[in-house]
Amino acid sequence: MELDKLIWELSQDPFNPEKNFQVALEYERLSQTASAISFFLRTAEYSKEDNSVIVYVSLLKMAHCLADQVDREHSVVHALLQAVTVCPRRPEAFFLLAQQEEWKGHWQEAYTWASLGKNSLETHGYEPLKYDVKYPGDYGIKYELAISSWWIGRQIESIQLLEELEGMDLAPQYKESVENNLKLVRG
Repeated sequence: MELDKLIWELSQDPFNPEKNFQVALEYERLSQTASAISFFLRTAEYSKEDNSVIVYVSLLKMAHCLADQVDREHSVVHALLQAVTVCPRRPEAFFLLAQQEEWKGHWQEAYTWASLGKNSLETHGYEPLKYDVKYPGDYGIKYELAISSWWIGRQIESIQLLEELEGMDLAPQYKESVENNLKLVRG
């Protein structure tokens, strides 16, 4: 939908979280992250408690927009932490937090977030989100556990998880990483 039309519709009902969300998505599509962040934040602020998934998605997407900006790492993590508080039984925010810590080489923190995500997957069912929040699927949690466990002295666990991942249908970057890590440990 054209941005001008979306903004006009929003001007008729400025506190409507769905309309704010649609405007945010359009700004995100246009790579106008500052504007997208503003409207994702409005979505989260104007949503009712019974609409927690739209708040959750807005916070995750806001985190991605912040990550595209310079020196916003602290804000990225805070948006993800807020997402966990909104939907603590969903795995995506746990994965993204684990991934953030993995990229920084904070292995224990990455392992902890991935473990919480694994627990979420094992104890709670969930519907996949309708929007892309850069969650590769449930193997992402297993991947983060595999990588981080190696660095905190859990090599046997890491190898077992990598071997489980080896037989799964993974996105190319994960498949390549799993293969490379297994080559290293197998010699």
